[in-house]
Parts: sequence; C-alpha cells; structure tokens
Amino acid sequence: MTLLTELEPWWRFAAVLLVGALIGLEREFIQQRQHEREFAGIRTFPLIAMLGAGAAYLEGRAGALAYIAGFAALALLVLGSYVISVYRGSGHGMTTQVAALLCYQFGALIIWDYAELGVALGVVTALVLALKPPLHGAVRRMSAEDLRATLEFAIVAAVVLPILPNRALDPLGVLNPFSIWLLVVFVSGIGFLGYVLMKALGTERGIGLTAVLGGVVSSTASTLSFSSRSKSSPRLSPTLAWGILFASSIMFPRILVEVAVVHPPLLGAVAVPLGAMFAASLGMVAYLAWRRPQFQDGPQEEVEVTNPLRLSTAVAFGLAFAVVLVVVRVAQDVFGSAGVYAAASLTGLTGVDAITLSMAELTALGQVAPDVAAVAIVLAAISNTTAKAVLAVAYGAPQLRRTVLLGFGVVVAVGVMVGATILVWK
Repeated sequence: MTLLTELEPWWRFAAVLLVGALIGLEREFIQQRQHEREFAGIRTFPLIAMLGAGAAYLEGRAGALAYIAGFAALALLVLGSYVISVYRGSGHGMTTQVAALLCYQFGALIIWDYAELGVALGVVTALVLALKPPLHGAVRRMSAEDLRATLEFAIVAAVVLPILPNRALDPLGVLNPFSIWLLVVFVSGIGFLGYVLMKALGTERGIGLTAVLGGVVSSTASTLSFSSRSKSSPRLSPTLAWGILFASSIMFPRILVEVAVVHPPLLGAVAVPLGAMFAASLGMVAYLAWRRPQFQDGPQEEVEVTNPLRLSTAVAFGLAFAVVLVVVRVAQDVFGSAGVYAAASLTGLTGVDAITLSMAELTALGQVAPDVAAVAIVLAAISNTTAKAVLAVAYGAPQLRRTVLLGFGVVVAVGVMVGATILVWK
C-alpha cells in the first residue's frame, strides 16, 4: 500500500486546492496591477476548484446529478457576474469567467482518477493566462499571410496526416507517406518555434538573440542575411561574422535532436563528431566575443525570415525528403557506401535536415548500416558548413569574410579530423 493510497482522498483535495490557488494567484496578480476587481481571485478560485472536486466526489454516491447541478450553479454565477460587469461598463472580457469554469473541471478530474491530467491542465491554464502580454504582442505583429500559412499547416498536420497510408508504396520500400509527412511536420515545427520566438521577443533585442533564433529557423538564411548586411554596413562586419558563426552552431544540436527523434540508436555514432564540431563552433564564438566584448550585446539587426509553416514550403520539403530517400537508396545499390557519401555531400550543400532524416529513417528500416549513416550525416554537416562559408565570401564584406572563413575553417577541420580518427579507430 502506497502513501497516496493511505491518504485517499485527502491528497486529491489538497492537489485541487493548489491548482485553484495557482490560477487564482495569477488572476489576483493581474487585478491588483490593473486596479480592477473581478468576481474571482486568490480565494475564490480554490473554492471553485473545491466545488468541482466535491461534486465529482459526490457523483459516486448521488449520481451524475450532483456534478451537473454544481456546474450549472457555477455557470449561472459566472453569467450573472458577466452581465453585471457589462452593465457597469467595467469590461467585456470573459477570461476570468472561462477560467472559473475550467477550474471546476480540473477539480473534478483530480477526483476522478485523472489527477496528473487535472494538475497539468491547471498549470498550463495559469501559464496561458500569465502570457497575455507576449501573446497579444505576437498577434499584433502577425500578418495576414502568417495567419493563413499557420492555419493551412494546421489542416495539413491535423487533418491530412492521419489519413495518409502508413506503409511503403514503392518497390524499394522507403517511401512511406505517413512517415515522410510526420517528419515534415516535425522539422517545420522546429522552425516555427524559432519563428514564434522571433515574433514574440523581437530580434531587435540583440545580435545574439537574433543569431540563436535565426539558427533555429535557418542558419543558411541567417548567413545570407548577415553577409548582405555587412556590405551596406562594413563597420559591423566583425559583429555580423560573430552572429553567423553563432547561428551556424545551432545546426549541430538540431541534427542531434532530429536523429534522436527518428532513430535514437544512431545517436551514439554521430554524437562525438557532431559534438566536437559544435564545441569548436562555440569555441570560436567565445573567442571572438572575448576579443571584442561588444559582440555579446551587438547592434540591433534583423534577420528576414518567412513563416516556415507555409504549405508550399512543407510540400517542397516533403518532396525533397522523398527524393533524397530514393537517391540515397539507389546510390547505395549502385555504388555502395561511396554513393551514399556522395549523395550526402551534395544534398548537404542546400541543407542538412533532409539528409539527416533520410539517413536516420533508412537506418531504422535496416537499409543502411549505422556507421555509413553516421559518416553521411557528418559529411552533410561539413558540406553545409562549407556552403555557408562560400555564401559569406560571395555576399559579405572583406572584413566579414576573413572572420567567417577562419571560424568555419576550424569547424570543418575539427569535423574532418575527428570523423577520420573514429573511422580509423573502428
């Protein structure tokens, strides 16, 4: 018999009080800062949660009528408070009223053997309520195109994905529509996270934040943007070069996350070389920041990025991913491991996501050996780093080129040496 079993049902009611108090704390905090009073605050919300818990507890003895009657009474109270607030002209928002109805439900869930779910939903609700300023700010900065692209992708992810066949449809056994599109959703979600953070926080807060978020969205786009900016503002070239190296360093943990999601057993084979390249990249970033402390704050620069959840972008990546799967498999059948390495190096010039996911997927299917997949992923990372160096040289000012070539040169050299050492040792 566990301790929780011995404390039944007291620990559940204690959890109900805590969840109600958490939501009430947030509501009370806002009311005091805005000098407005609503019908519920730090004391009322725990009582509302207890009302839901008590009604749910009585349901086992008095039937569903107790729960329904409690909810109906609370709904009438909430409706009455809203009507009074509108009549008095004190506001037309219903956030607190809706939170009260949800709090009642959370209390019931905790009693109904869904304690983890009820507590989690209560915490999430309190967080959503507290995020009002940044959420409203993000919506104000959202364009009509952003809204349309987000809704389009929501349809693709929530409606189209479930109906795709979850089996290979090609003779090679590599084109599984459901698996391919699931990975498209995953990669686009990573990019969207950075995009939302840029919208919510604003890249104007410093070159470091811009570089990190730009690296999450696209380190190649950050490289191109910073390089082009250096020609119009040559004096900012050292700082912009630092930003390029910082943004590019995000690529390595991103690859590791993708591998861990698709095929975790492959992670051990790529962790050492990619970790070494990541460490070398951060080392160069730290060195440049130490040489010029102003890098840590930097000028206020913007990276122009588009919404990664565009339907056209998602479809294009899905097609590219499918093509890479087929190309790698055919290259292996025709040329063996050398063909896989060549395909990885070529596709890595434009991006690492497709080849990383392809190699992890093919390894999971047993069609590519883990050591071959690991070498291919490292080659793609080296190839992509080299391509960004070429972009910096082509579009950047002379001062930026020297710094970027030095930084990327160190990263590529470390990747080659560590990768070669591991191959020889094996």
